[in-house]
Amino acid sequence: MIPNNVSGDTVEAAAADPGAAPVVSGDPARVLDLPGAINLRDVGGYRTVDGRTVRWRMLLRCGAMHRLGEPAHTAFTEIGLRTVVDLRELSEFQHEPDMLGPVPVTIAHIPVYAAVLPSTAATTEAEPAGSAGPGAAVHPRVDTAGEAVAAGAVSALRALVDDDTPLTLEKLYTFAVDERGERLTAAVLALAAPDALPAVVHCSAGKDRTGMVIALTLALLGVPDETIAADYALTARYLVGEIAEALSTAPNGKPVPAELLTCPPELIVATLARIRDRHGDVRSFLLAHGATPTALDELRDTLLAPAPAPANATSTAATD
Repeated sequence: MIPNNVSGDTVEAAAADPGAAPVVSGDPARVLDLPGAINLRDVGGYRTVDGRTVRWRMLLRCGAMHRLGEPAHTAFTEIGLRTVVDLRELSEFQHEPDMLGPVPVTIAHIPVYAAVLPSTAATTEAEPAGSAGPGAAVHPRVDTAGEAVAAGAVSALRALVDDDTPLTLEKLYTFAVDERGERLTAAVLALAAPDALPAVVHCSAGKDRTGMVIALTLALLGVPDETIAADYALTARYLVGEIAEALSTAPNGKPVPAELLTCPPELIVATLARIRDRHGDVRSFLLAHGATPTALDELRDTLLAPAPAPANATSTAATD
């Protein structure tokens, strides 16, 4: 059984059972406590506005995965992991390749911030065990989890390098949805590829880039904004200690703006609102940036469990 233990928190036994009742949004029991994984969480169990439920062990979100060991390999094999959607920039991707050992996965490298896609990006190819994609380093650096997350923060700082005004999370998210909609959509489409699921979406911290892609996916499924916001804000619980310390200072020694390290739930709600103001809904946003109706419908059908039959329908059927 894959552990769902979070130090200092009471974990509901039902959360460890993918067939159990849905866990409320933001419940720490959905965290997969695997050595070497940063902020690894299952987004299963969330209810949609039409009464359906996101399937367990089909879509995971995570931070850097370059320190994974045998327990994670075993857990991912048990899940049947098929796809890794890596949203990091090329330097992060090559510097700290995912260590997936014998897990046979397909890698979709889709950097969100880069002005020009590297030749390794936006493609989905089967990779040898333990590799991180074409051109990736053969041997991973043995560094700390905090260094990986700090690299992600630096990527964010560089995303608007030509803008002289202070970088804020709001500006970064606006930039992503306004200028990189095709990248965010490509990440969602990677989940919609044939036999792509179960999958994990990740960046370095599992906060901003991952947060936006997961938010778009959950919104597409019909999960309410307040649930999406609670899932997004849950990241703040796990970016602590060594990781938080590393995040506070850039590699050049300068402090990273504290605002960039937060996970305000109202930010992801405002981001979804901006998309709806401009496109009507998240589905239309994705369609405007390269998705097809068929792909989005298939993703919904795969990720969502059927809605339960009404109680009166069940009783009527029993008397027929």
